[in-house]
Amino acid sequence: MKCIYADVLVITNIYFTYFFVKILTLVFHIKAKPKRVALASVTGGISSLLILLPISDYIITVLKIIAVIIIILICGLSKDKYDLIKYSLTFILINIVFTGLCFFIWRLSGGRMIYVKNFTVYFDVSLIMLIIVTILVYFIMTIADYFLINRRNLSGMYTITFNLFNKDYSFKGIVDTGNNLYDYFSGRSVIICRSNELMGLYNELLNQNINTGFRLIPYATISGDSLIPIKSMQGIKITNENGNTKEVRACIGITSSEADEMAIFNPSILS
Repeated sequence: MKCIYADVLVITNIYFTYFFVKILTLVFHIKAKPKRVALASVTGGISSLLILLPISDYIITVLKIIAVIIIILICGLSKDKYDLIKYSLTFILINIVFTGLCFFIWRLSGGRMIYVKNFTVYFDVSLIMLIIVTILVYFIMTIADYFLINRRNLSGMYTITFNLFNKDYSFKGIVDTGNNLYDYFSGRSVIICRSNELMGLYNELLNQNINTGFRLIPYATISGDSLIPIKSMQGIKITNENGNTKEVRACIGITSSEADEMAIFNPSILS
């Protein structure tokens, strides 16, 4: 390809960064604020201009790795350095797989439509074509999310255990794909625990002005809107009826219960 248009290069890589982030959130079942994803996508698009700089490929690769770390930080997905490393490496892996696919297509097309350099892809196509492809890819991702995540683990008996307020708790786990509640700060799914004991203890600690580590987020139900206290936790264990246990990082949200006490979670947290 003899001529690269900077505007097309930036726009295409904004799209690519957006979908890389979406795939990353699907893989780890986390969520990111749309504004953060948009800003990260723009950052990814601008970073694609690095291939136009008259510097060595090694330096460009290092700068692109730094750009990936910045993108993850902007998305607000990582809560600690381990998450940052994990998400950055996964993002790079997704980029490598995508770049490899583009390189394959590039070779088949004789390099007439696609240009690949330092894990940056340039498509010499119209904006309308990009929009059409974007809609198709988003549709495919939505279908894959429904069948691979929401349609799995819809039955069975589960037990959820965790330690809270220096006490071990165990609840019957109920799978509910309708529980799409997540923490806006950490992006983690919320396991809703309906427990009068927990709710009573939480209120008691609040009345004593003791910091519980919980924070309130909006919570919508059929009966109306309210606020639910949630706390991001590690060491939450989900055990199925076969005795297999998976430790997950999620948030615990507590509400009062009018019947049996239980913990409601989205099955995607098990993937």
